Amino acid sequence: MKALFVISMTILAAVTSVEAKDTPKSLGYSFPDEWEGHRGTMMIFPAKHSYGAKTEGLRREFTTIAQVIGKNEPVEVFCLSKEEAECRKLLGATPNVTIRAGDYPIDWARDNAPMVLRGRGGELVSAGFRFNGWGKKYQGWEDDIATRDNISKAMKWPILHSDLVLEGGSIEIGGGIGIVTESCVLNPNRTDWPKQKVEDELKSMLGLEKVIWIKSGLMPDPTTNGHVDGLLKFVANDTVLLHTTDLKSDVNYSICRDAKRILLANDLKVIELPLMDDMVHMNFYIGSGGDVAYVPICGDPDQDEPALKVIRKLFDRTIPIVSNKLAQAGGGIHCYTQQIPK
Repeated sequence: MKALFVISMTILAAVTSVEAKDTPKSLGYSFPDEWEGHRGTMMIFPAKHSYGAKTEGLRREFTTIAQVIGKNEPVEVFCLSKEEAECRKLLGATPNVTIRAGDYPIDWARDNAPMVLRGRGGELVSAGFRFNGWGKKYQGWEDDIATRDNISKAMKWPILHSDLVLEGGSIEIGGGIGIVTESCVLNPNRTDWPKQKVEDELKSMLGLEKVIWIKSGLMPDPTTNGHVDGLLKFVANDTVLLHTTDLKSDVNYSICRDAKRILLANDLKVIELPLMDDMVHMNFYIGSGGDVAYVPICGDPDQDEPALKVIRKLFDRTIPIVSNKLAQAGGGIHCYTQQIPK
């Protein structure tokens, strides 16, 4: 079933009207691959009310990530109006970083900033999926549901709305294929839609040709219920990097083996990335043009080097960034970023 879409601003000249049968895909929009060129990267400044005493450490890592990415492409940093002064104190003098203050209370840009679609002529619109606090996991999640739309309006992107709950980290996209985990996307705390309806919506909203279903993301994961961006990542149209472990007592041993079987059955090449104890290195961000990877590390060579050795073979530049506070909060560099396509 194709959802109804609302265009919240004057749509591009090529689109004069949107009827019930129209979808982003039918209108020529799709979600570009992460390794393509970026107009910039979106990040959302960590709000003190979310983290309390942990805020300072998170902001230090956030600042470093924004500064490093800003050396290679523009960074759009969104912050709460009441915390603008602190944001500017940390980042205001950073070249290539623009600070936008407003109603942006939640800092996981991958999950709650807009997923930006590109049209045939290069025009941009926002895929307006719903957000419900990763399954209504925390008090006050209702205050965060407008963050995507608020950012889209600030950036003057028309919004194509969907009734499907979807975080950006719950889908991995490459070459017109989307990979999702059933443990997250079909979780009853997100949706009561049947699997086929969800798949049809993903294809229609994101311009996909195919959706591959993995049973589960890495576990235990009480927050996201197994986001796919911690388990695997497209590094080329036909190639997926996949976390694996040889430790049979680890719950993720069977999860990773099952994922590999499904990926190979769908004619994708698989490169294995060792799953370490202290950091999910898979949660890295590919910079504009695909020549650089910003990789979260814990700072312990014994933990970091096995993963970095693999990732360095895939990119011209691999930039490790210590992200311990971010990992303790439940994420990585990919979680903190969302690309704006060219």
